[in-house]
Amino acid sequence: MKLPAAKTTKKKFYNKYIYKITLEMPGASALRWYNFSQLLDICQNGFKGHEPWRKDVVEDVTENHKSWIKLCLMLNAFDSKSFGKRLEGNYIDLYTNDFNLYDQLGKEFTEYVKYRAQPKQGTENTILNSDKKIYVNELPYNKYEYRVYLHPHNLDASSRKSVADWLSKQVPNVTFTESVYRWLVATSENYDRRYIQVADDNTLLMLQLRAPNLIGKVFKYILNR
Repeated sequence: MKLPAAKTTKKKFYNKYIYKITLEMPGASALRWYNFSQLLDICQNGFKGHEPWRKDVVEDVTENHKSWIKLCLMLNAFDSKSFGKRLEGNYIDLYTNDFNLYDQLGKEFTEYVKYRAQPKQGTENTILNSDKKIYVNELPYNKYEYRVYLHPHNLDASSRKSVADWLSKQVPNVTFTESVYRWLVATSENYDRRYIQVADDNTLLMLQLRAPNLIGKVFKYILNR
């Protein structure tokens, strides 16, 4: 079985990690209640001394205990601070800046790997040391230099309408569609993060002066060389 082709990391995951690998491992939900050392003990000695959780998860862990022992032993050999995890159903996303861990996971758990991402060779340190930068092969629409997240919940209704009208007049120096217009005017709660593309420094500065409370995180696109 071959590994899926790796996607290219353009910015850090969680603003921290440059490598990501996703495994589909039945029983992964158990990691919401147990750490890897505890799960290793469960796989080797059963649930004695551990409060059993959902029956289906217990069965998945038990039936796949050899794979879980292998994974837990591998991860326990690395500093727990050198990687992070995210769980969703039977999927576990593992994030790290340690290529050896990333590479070993891919080689040892090929049959379970559903997704992986790594930086373009030679850009590892650049991305690792970047702050609010996105590395791309070409600018969006060969024009826009910034991605700007919007926080309309920080404005009252009249201000949202005023700023939306103003942004409409800045096209094409910003990407501001009808759907984004409606969203900006209607949104008063902090959810459904959206962003616009901004062409250059001057346009970004005008936006920051016109509506500073609207602006969230700003990412600059950097061309891969």
